[in-house]
Amino acid sequence: MFSKKNSRGPQQVPQKQAAPSILSADLVVNGNLVSEGDMQVDGTVEGDITSKKLTISATAVVRGSIEAEAIVIAGAVTGQVKARHVTLNKTARVIADVVQERLTIEPGAFFEGNCRHFPDQKPTEKRAIERIGAKPELASPAAVSGLKPSASPETKDKESHALA
Repeated sequence: MFSKKNSRGPQQVPQKQAAPSILSADLVVNGNLVSEGDMQVDGTVEGDITSKKLTISATAVVRGSIEAEAIVIAGAVTGQVKARHVTLNKTARVIADVVQERLTIEPGAFFEGNCRHFPDQKPTEKRAIERIGAKPELASPAAVSGLKPSASPETKDKESHALA
């Protein structure tokens, strides 16, 4: 009568999500920063930054490479940016090479540099590329599918003349 029975099954303990690491606006860091969690930079960083999710606020200045799953930039970045999803807010000032899967640029953002799409390959494509021993960026769709690429029209003409 007074015993507590759990009709919902075993209790799941919620996993605590760590608060993001925040570098305040008056902080200057000379060196690299690495975090397995989220990070927000409000100050100045002279070095490389690696984290899960990275936010560069409007007051921040970063000189170096930044890499994360998702990066939101509202401040100044000079160097290289690499992430699956990169967002440049309207106050962003980015002079960098950007390697990304998805890029969002708000009107008013300043961006100078090169932009390359990060290859989004399926596991079967990766195995096919490894099997043929090619570099992923050099593998053609025909090579990935295992088919022999068709000859160009010029090659076909040369082959037909050679047979005649």
